[in-house]
Amino acid sequence: MAKKETNFLKFNFDVSAYRLLGRELITDRITALFELVKNSYDSNANEVNIQFINVNPISLDSKIIISDDGFGMDYGDIKNRWMVIGTSSKRRERRTPPPYNRLVSGKKGVGRFAVDKLGAKLVLKTKKKGTNKLFCLETDWINYSKIEEQQLSINFEKEKDFFTDIKNRYWLEDADIDQHGTSLEISRINQEWTEKDINRAIKELSKLISPNNEHKQFPFRIRLKTDYENFKDTDVKVQLVDFATLKFELGYNSESKTQEILQFKKDNLEVINIPYRDFGPFKATIYYFDQTAKAKYRKHFNSEIDGIKIYRDGLITTPFAEYVDTQNEQKDILGIDKRRWSGFFDKLGSRDLLGFIEITDELNPLIVESTNRQGFVDNNEFDQLKKIVIEQIQQIEKYLQSQKIKSREKTKSGLSAARGTIKDLKGDISRIKDNATPEVKGVLEEIETNLSKLQGTVNKSITDYNKLEEESKQKEDLFKSLVSLQTFAAMFSHMARHTIGHILTSAEYFNNNFPNPNLEHRFKKISKKIFNEMIKLKTGVDFMLKYAQSNSDMEEISMKAVIENLFYIIYDEILSKEKIKTEVILDKDLIVTYNRKSIEDIIDNLISNSIKALKNTKDKKIKCSGILNDKNFTLYFSDNGMGVDEQDKYRIFDVFFTTTPHEGGAGLGLYMVKTRIESMGGEIELIENEFKPTGATFKITIPFKK
Repeated sequence: MAKKETNFLKFNFDVSAYRLLGRELITDRITALFELVKNSYDSNANEVNIQFINVNPISLDSKIIISDDGFGMDYGDIKNRWMVIGTSSKRRERRTPPPYNRLVSGKKGVGRFAVDKLGAKLVLKTKKKGTNKLFCLETDWINYSKIEEQQLSINFEKEKDFFTDIKNRYWLEDADIDQHGTSLEISRINQEWTEKDINRAIKELSKLISPNNEHKQFPFRIRLKTDYENFKDTDVKVQLVDFATLKFELGYNSESKTQEILQFKKDNLEVINIPYRDFGPFKATIYYFDQTAKAKYRKHFNSEIDGIKIYRDGLITTPFAEYVDTQNEQKDILGIDKRRWSGFFDKLGSRDLLGFIEITDELNPLIVESTNRQGFVDNNEFDQLKKIVIEQIQQIEKYLQSQKIKSREKTKSGLSAARGTIKDLKGDISRIKDNATPEVKGVLEEIETNLSKLQGTVNKSITDYNKLEEESKQKEDLFKSLVSLQTFAAMFSHMARHTIGHILTSAEYFNNNFPNPNLEHRFKKISKKIFNEMIKLKTGVDFMLKYAQSNSDMEEISMKAVIENLFYIIYDEILSKEKIKTEVILDKDLIVTYNRKSIEDIIDNLISNSIKALKNTKDKKIKCSGILNDKNFTLYFSDNGMGVDEQDKYRIFDVFFTTTPHEGGAGLGLYMVKTRIESMGGEIELIENEFKPTGATFKITIPFKK
């Protein structure tokens, strides 16, 4: 057989590539500055100096000079790394040389093209330690623009210049043998830099290094010099937090592979351990600021609290150096401000929280920054990171809400105590008044009159407070119902679009191929898929209709009667068929004024979930027990089924989260149960199971007034 001839195809980058990488991917001047400073960090620099010379107004004398004391470059580095797009050097050499051993922040090799965002001309001067020559390179982006414009008008089949073919002048200068580092002198500045721009640059650069950066042996110092009086010579310092109302710190254990998270329980916010999530472990420091703390922070740092940032190996990730005039336009990559109920019921936003999420390249490789530096690749791992951050914020919100309720109760108790004290004082005065001298008696009567006025004011305050509390509760219940329905409606629309898409695809297959005896098995499989998708849609629609009616037709309901009716009448046949033993123990009854269907839905979904969970269990059991005390009705609902995986325990109440999609589970049941119970002022939690070693126990607490 004749030997095939091997041919090679050489790819070159068009000269237009610099515009894509320099101007279109790096969309902001501060982002460009960030990229160049990060290059200094990657070069093991201890210090980087940024000089702004004659930048307002701009002229031919305007310059920005960025210089560092890093390890510098030689001719080979310039030729093979600096001017090569997407160089793999940082991907191959993930850590800088000893003793720093910094994990390099860049991987794509596009940071150098940030220069074009700042100015049209660059003079680069660089030197490695131990050599006596300074390598100097001049790059004029205007020449690149001219060539690009010429090439846009020619036929692509003709010969053309490529980015790697354009000549850039370079020369050597004598230098001290111990000198090392790199200087970027950028001229023909694109835009003027006002004092406000400089101030913003300082604030954003202060976020470059995490306050929790563990590599403090070799600190990275940023100095900024300008012609402005307020910024003649400024050290860019990390904004350490001194004024927060609350601080939360979370870590992980690499030996047990467990992650610390927050969990609100019994009026306290505890730190518990759970298995690693899919994206790997992380560290977190989260600060909460009340109004007083916000004012102190704003006054001290002259800046706003701006949410939670993600750091990788001590350096900020994306989107960094972001600035918008209004908070609503700010990128919300973690979804903190875009939650459906943001702004309602004491939900926290990025102006209430300051935080640092710490990940690493080694342990979180699948959380990947997008090339344009303005977000992350949208994958399962990043989605899980967002969810767990939101979960932590929700736990903080629950804690703050409980503290607010305590404060209200304390205020109410204080008013009641004041009323009692006034009554006692009036009694004391009445007893001693008869034996007092006329002069003293007159004074006591005046005091008694004032106390009566004060007593009236206190009584009115208590009445007004109770009325306001009741009105607030009614409004909150209404808002909760509306917002929960809104959340469901948005997510249901998303689910319905995908479900309808699956149905259409399957129907199209039938339309194009039916009848065909050879595809009979395939037709049956697709028919079952269509059926399951339709059931999912029907479940969603039914749920929405139920929810829309949840605040109507209020009546007095016996909890005992509802529970026994569902177990002994509605589900009796199914439970018998499935050979499930049931035990219902209710020591006393509780009468609640609520919507009957809402109460029935809670118990109905719990029984239905247990039946599914018991499918592969031999000795099947469901137990429902209720305890009535002075303040609450507590219901324990247990089964000895397959239980809940450890990693799912904190997500089972999320809308559309299901572990049984193959059995038609739509992930609506427990979400509905939770929202129904919360609208009654109660709570539900998954606790340690009473049937061991398998199964699940839910604890439902419903408060009531006598």
